Amino acid sequence: MLGLTYYEDLTQTQIARRTGWPLGTVKSHARRGLHQLRRRLQDDEPPEHYT
Repeated sequence: MLGLTYYEDLTQTQIARRTGWPLGTVKSHARRGLHQLRRRLQDDEPPEHYT
């Protein structure tokens, strides 16, 4: 889902048309994917100060 947005520069409406999914489902998947990405990036952050 996020790949279609990022690599193919598609809007959520375009993704819904392409996949045949309802627009609300596309929006829910996109939101969930962004939250998962944020959590994973935060977990992998190095400490701000090295000792």
